[in-house]
Amino acid sequence: MPVIPLKQDVIIAPFTGTDPDYNEPQYGVPYAMKCRFSEGVKLVRDQHGAEVASVGAFLFDKLPNVSLNDIFTYTNELLAETTYTPIAISVKRALNGKPLITEVDV
Repeated sequence: MPVIPLKQDVIIAPFTGTDPDYNEPQYGVPYAMKCRFSEGVKLVRDQHGAEVASVGAFLFDKLPNVSLNDIFTYTNELLAETTYTPIAISVKRALNGKPLITEVDV
């Protein structure tokens, strides 16, 4: 059971590699995951150490298989569809070291 209620869904297109001929990213079969999306602007550090403005964060239960190269497609309550690319991924762990929540800043 998740630590927080996850009542929203996000469609994730997993990054599978780069096309050798055209050097463009290729994505696998999209799948849906339960999440909680919270809008809000904050400064986060990306994988290069630069400060970048994040417009929101996806919260997932435990430790899902997501990467910085995946594409997240979220549809809000007003049926507005938005596509995001992750900026940073952080895992919140319990005292025993087990993952509780994964936060993906977009």
